[in-house]
Amino acid sequence: MSQDANATPAGGLKSTLKVAVPIVALMAVIFGITLFSVYTPPKPSDVGKEKPGTSGVTNNEPPLRFFSSTRAWDPPSLAPEYQHFPLLAPSRDPSKELPFQFSVQDRVFQGFYETGPQVRCAAFWFENRNSRSVTLQLQGVNCGACSGGRVAAIPPAVMKAYMHRTALASLPIGAFNAFGVGLADPAADFERLEWTRHKFSENPHATYKVPAAADPPDKWAPQWGILELTFTVSDNPKVPLVSGFATEVDGSPDQRGEHSFQIFYAPSQPFVVSTPTIDVGEINQLTKDAEYTFLVYSATRKPDPKWEFGDLPEPTCVVQAPTGIEVGKFVEVAKKVERLPESALLDVERDLDRQKKFTKVLTAYRVTVTVRRKVGDTQLDIGQMERTIYITAGDAKPQAVLVTAMVKGPVGLANGKTSIEIPPFKGREGFGEKHADGAFAGRSIGELVTDAPGMELAVVEGECRPKFIKYEVVKKADRGGRGVYDLKVTVPPGRQFGAILDNPIIVIESKGLNPQRIRIPVKGSGDPG
Repeated sequence: MSQDANATPAGGLKSTLKVAVPIVALMAVIFGITLFSVYTPPKPSDVGKEKPGTSGVTNNEPPLRFFSSTRAWDPPSLAPEYQHFPLLAPSRDPSKELPFQFSVQDRVFQGFYETGPQVRCAAFWFENRNSRSVTLQLQGVNCGACSGGRVAAIPPAVMKAYMHRTALASLPIGAFNAFGVGLADPAADFERLEWTRHKFSENPHATYKVPAAADPPDKWAPQWGILELTFTVSDNPKVPLVSGFATEVDGSPDQRGEHSFQIFYAPSQPFVVSTPTIDVGEINQLTKDAEYTFLVYSATRKPDPKWEFGDLPEPTCVVQAPTGIEVGKFVEVAKKVERLPESALLDVERDLDRQKKFTKVLTAYRVTVTVRRKVGDTQLDIGQMERTIYITAGDAKPQAVLVTAMVKGPVGLANGKTSIEIPPFKGREGFGEKHADGAFAGRSIGELVTDAPGMELAVVEGECRPKFIKYEVVKKADRGGRGVYDLKVTVPPGRQFGAILDNPIIVIESKGLNPQRIRIPVKGSGDPG
């Protein structure tokens, strides 16, 4: 959200309220929903029941109850009515049939990472409701070299303090509820959990122990724990990362369970361009200068000095033309690249959603491209126009946007063609007209027409490719009030076998007060036989 640079920072009780009240509300939502929708106390009729041949094990109770088994970025709806309540909004994921069923952990999951050796993690919370300890053992992963895991049991006393203070913090007892501030005490205890760690590539059957629940059960002090799966992000990861675990209540081999966990994530470049191409369409003698825009956005970078990936610096744009063509200023990034305010990023995500690009946007820049038909006395060449804008930002991999247009002018190929094709010929014999005296001359492959009958045309030999092919324009009788030229080509014997490569092209220039060139792509192939 943009802020007034001249605003005075708030202080005192008002400032405290702005920070404390949202935290209390957030914790009430997360732990309130978790407690009352996930935790169901045992029914009185089930308490004390035991399986035949077991002791102290409740009937039909699984070894561990995991609250979720999949971790994936699940952003909130961007509808206006939900913009200020992201933890209550339905899912934005178009593939979800039940958008209001989501995990808070998925909502805050980063999901997009730049490649590197840094270890990432995804947490899966669980509960042991058994009066005996439980063994959790790895059964297999689909990427053992890039995954590991650790498990921590949350002491019941810590959970009890958290549950009590969360419940009190969510009660409507005045504008400011001091119990919410007290959540910081048990929260600090989570930072001191004792973890059991394993790297799965070194220990393919990693084993963890989970303490028993209280007996009798205490709904305010459940035996919860956290399984945290770790991974690193490479250029071509195996997604989803799948891990399989088996659970067993200690002393009760018949009370077993199996669990499969999936982590969906995406390797991301520091920035992406919103479109790979800008198609200007047709440019003719009446076309005026026009502006086009594209965005440079990032799912991993943002202007926060404490953020892991840092900020995305202002992009630099360089326009390049195909080989043999001067860049000029017909396509130019003349205006300053503009960073979009935070308040505009939701609109960017909406636009990307409409383009079926399901991603997050942490920062974005707008790039404005100006396309001109004429610069001073120089005009764009007639034919297919291409310019490539190369975008760089810091140490990120460069990206490119291709700008294309079809330029129309007073000269063109007959019948509206935009390229010519040399008919198939034998490479050893070449292509052309062989006269009776043995001379080898050009052979017609098409006609050029001009708007005015008196217009003079000439081949610009220095810019035609390949150099060994000879191109000619021969004046013919005017037709229908327009000038007509025969376009002839000569391919010397023994010089061309196979397809003509390296962007073959004919360049022709109209003479006069307003000279203009036409560039005509060439296709053809010499039979090697």
